[in-house]
Amino acid sequence: GTPAEKVAFAYDLFEKHIPVEAVFSENEMIDVIGVTKGKGFEGVTTRWGTRRLPRKTHKGLRKVACIGAWHPARVSFTVARAGQYGYYHRTE
Repeated sequence: GTPAEKVAFAYDLFEKHIPVEAVFSENEMIDVIGVTKGKGFEGVTTRWGTRRLPRKTHKGLRKVACIGAWHPARVSFTVARAGQYGYYHRTE
């Protein structure tokens, strides 16, 4: 139908009971899209499960010891780093 007809159809369904059987059939496979539980800004040990450094390390032990070689002179995207943990878009 036209966009106006689609809007009118959706508008008529507001605040009405819609049974599950009207939308899905039995044994039908569906995709569920959602967002994982957000954990905020987390360190590298919690976020990626890296090993803790020895007890006597300087300036903290919940870090990654080496984030890459001198060259290439940039940090690779594959190196575990601290950042946002959770609140990821997932499709099951």
